[in-house]
Amino acid sequence: MKKSIWPVILVTLAASSAASSVPQAPLTDPTYEALDASGVRTLTHESHPDHSLTIKAHGPKNPSIESDAPTLGDICPGATSGYTGYLNHGDKHFYFAYFESRSKPAEDPLVLWLNGGPGCSSMTGLFMELGPCTVNEDGESARENPHSWISAANVFFLDQPIGVGFSYHTNDSYHGGEGGTFAASEDIYAFMRLWYKAFPESRSLPFSIAGESYGGHYIPVFADHINEMNKIVTLDEQIPLESVLIGNGIFSDTKQASSYYDIPCTNVTGIGPLLESSVCDKMSRAVGRCELLQDACHHFPDPLICQTAEGYCSEELERPYFNSGLNYYDISRPCDGYLCYPIMTSITNFLRKNEVREAFGVDKAAPDFVGCSNKVGREFQKVNDFIIDTRPYVKNLLHSGIRALIYVGTYDWICNFVGNERVFGSLVWKGLPDFRYQQENNKKVWSGGLWWESGPLRYARVNGAGHMVPWDKPVEALKLFKAWLDKKELD
Repeated sequence: MKKSIWPVILVTLAASSAASSVPQAPLTDPTYEALDASGVRTLTHESHPDHSLTIKAHGPKNPSIESDAPTLGDICPGATSGYTGYLNHGDKHFYFAYFESRSKPAEDPLVLWLNGGPGCSSMTGLFMELGPCTVNEDGESARENPHSWISAANVFFLDQPIGVGFSYHTNDSYHGGEGGTFAASEDIYAFMRLWYKAFPESRSLPFSIAGESYGGHYIPVFADHINEMNKIVTLDEQIPLESVLIGNGIFSDTKQASSYYDIPCTNVTGIGPLLESSVCDKMSRAVGRCELLQDACHHFPDPLICQTAEGYCSEELERPYFNSGLNYYDISRPCDGYLCYPIMTSITNFLRKNEVREAFGVDKAAPDFVGCSNKVGREFQKVNDFIIDTRPYVKNLLHSGIRALIYVGTYDWICNFVGNERVFGSLVWKGLPDFRYQQENNKKVWSGGLWWESGPLRYARVNGAGHMVPWDKPVEALKLFKAWLDKKELD
């Protein structure tokens, strides 16, 4: 949510039994190029002539092939069979890694995970939060993640936009991230169309898009674009979008900025206030003016007006918290290291190892791994992407019957639960009266906190979790995920 400190989403085997499953084979199709020496196939789509998809299968080591090179399963204990590859669009190359479900890959849902930022790699989601393995503190190896979301779904992690993680471009004049969220939605749509052409059997599986932080911008826009395109293509070309899942998202700066005061200056979290009363008094007086300036920016999106609004709100409502030395993503701990988490440096070191890059099918042309790119974030600023209010896109999804799960860790500051509840308490859709009634009168208790829902919209608090819920509360996060996919209540 912050424009200078990019949220990590922020806003996706060594001999385990799952690794012994046979990788799903790409569709034999004349549009595939011949298998090259590295085992990569390339697929094209007649409706997306400027895009192509390169795919390489990964799985357990084949004893009939003599090689000392470690496999993906050696590098990432807990990994199942799957694919790595790239979506190619001219000079742009978007990296992805896909893992089959540990349970029933032929039946379990398909989930696309996206980290946010904008400019943060989904590899952080893979190796820190919900992927099959977690990087160890030394940055030299990884361990199996028993609470990975691949326990219940087939999951792929996509690095987007260009300039993020292992995604890259070969045009020196391209900076990455140009065009913002709306431009990115076209590439996401092409990626899914190519995926279903490669694996038409996947079309029988419910599809969801999940992510966190700036995912509150990405996911409503991407899902709405898919939903609108589904209305104009033939039935067999439709993408079976069933739901979206957004954790600690940023949807509306005007509705969420004021919560930068509530979290550190009240006891709404149960562990506050965190700042001196004199500091909080000054912040309180600034809330109204910040909201007024933000409203002016939305009505008159001139760079001068918007920069003034951003500068004032940042100085008065955000800087006091940054100066406190507390973690931007977890108010219960200090900010320690890159993006406030030592593991982020461990992940960076791990993903810069040549054997890891090779096992994960990373192109040699891809740059050294960086968790979050400020350069990409600045490109999003140039097109005023941060001020997009994505509530109307969420409304469109709900009115189309596409389900939405909003989950929020209560210890986050940067995209916190107070702001999220202001967003969804003001989301104008046909279920709003009942949603607000449930929020005020019928909150339900589950093992992770509180939750309520109305029709296709479910909201869940995760007590004691920060911005990255699966990292802080892995058991509860997986329970939340499974209940959602199974269309069951939380308990």
